[in-house]
Amino acid sequence: MTDLRHTYTRVLDYVGESLPEDPIHNWVLDETDRRGLPAIQITPEQGRLLNLLARLLGAKRIVEVGTLTGYSGIWLARALPPDGLLITLERNPEHASLAREAFEKAGVADRVRLLEGTAAETLATLTLDEPLDMLFVDADKANNRTYFDWGWQHVRPGGLIVVDNVLANGRVAEPHNGDTYARTIAAFNQYVSETYGDLATILPGYKRDEDNLDGTLIVRVPLEES
Repeated sequence: MTDLRHTYTRVLDYVGESLPEDPIHNWVLDETDRRGLPAIQITPEQGRLLNLLARLLGAKRIVEVGTLTGYSGIWLARALPPDGLLITLERNPEHASLAREAFEKAGVADRVRLLEGTAAETLATLTLDEPLDMLFVDADKANNRTYFDWGWQHVRPGGLIVVDNVLANGRVAEPHNGDTYARTIAAFNQYVSETYGDLATILPGYKRDEDNLDGTLIVRVPLEES
């Protein structure tokens, strides 16, 4: 296992060195650390994936559940056209404060609406001017199904629902060992698989700094039948 982890680290270093660094994202990471906020943002590779998916969709409307300090939101907002909109939800005022600074610093604040409060309550009253192209969920895992089901009602046919942290550092493979967190995520994965299996995939990913094997769920809302 040690050799395998070493290989993962070398591969991630290779990937990181092959792609340009972004000073704004580095600033967000540095400020997150300086202010003592949780460094649980997505990886740069996941950020590039989100950005690419949004561009491939030609996305104009995206909702993000779980802003944290704005790292993933910048990736998403940069994929939008000038008249696009990212609505991002965050319940922690300290996280939201840094995220607002990050969006300004990245030059995307004009296409971001950050709403503070509990996500489930915010979504229940959220009014959209048109269907979403994409929903990204990276928040409290106990409510993944609530967020997913909301997205299924509001993402357009052909759009995407993306959910982070669906492997629980590999613990979903053994969810019956008293691990409530892993059981919660495994139950959500099973729900998606049984209900939308042909439309869904999970991409495993290794997070170097956390020694953490996790995954991203991607589900495509089916096109309407003619």
